[in-house]
Amino acid sequence: MEHRASTALTTAGMAALRRAAVMAHTVGGITLRLSAAGEHLVEVRPDPAAGPCPPGRISDPCGFRMAVARAWADFEAGREIGLVGLGPTDELDIDWAVAPPGQDLGFGAVRAGCGDRVVWAFASVLDTATLTDVVGAMADGPDDDVVSRVVEGLSARLVRDDLLGATVVHVESAAGAPTRVLDEVLRRMVAVVGTAELLESIT
Repeated sequence: MEHRASTALTTAGMAALRRAAVMAHTVGGITLRLSAAGEHLVEVRPDPAAGPCPPGRISDPCGFRMAVARAWADFEAGREIGLVGLGPTDELDIDWAVAPPGQDLGFGAVRAGCGDRVVWAFASVLDTATLTDVVGAMADGPDDDVVSRVVEGLSARLVRDDLLGATVVHVESAAGAPTRVLDEVLRRMVAVVGTAELLESIT
């Protein structure tokens, strides 16, 4: 990250970086590839030394988190933040990969294996109180009640990262849980939370 007035990140771009950073740092097995205009900018790997090195920069999740956290602090202070290699008209692209048997569910949501458990997760930049209200309102719906009865041992929690101003919604269940059902529940949660983020951004 660097200060570059001509290539400043937008609020949406900064939010995407914060979500990606908190997910890579909190959920194991996630690899991120940042690019712009088809050009590789940086790759974030759980083990940077593993595998071939693509041209450009490589970072581990902790280093990436701290870089984004510093950029976020400067952004909040009103400074313009740019990403090296991001041109003034370029869109920042963030591609996700999840180590097997995990899966990228789209829109920043993932399913990941963790020992004998399965984890579903996505990140939000809503404040904790608002996010709790949004997720809690969904939990009162009839579809989620059905899921709770079907999936024994289902647990959900919010993992807040104050440096990034972002929270991971983390749902965990024993291996063997009906993944298709929970995949759809998580996608619906992402859509509802994303709508709440959009409404907050325009108000």
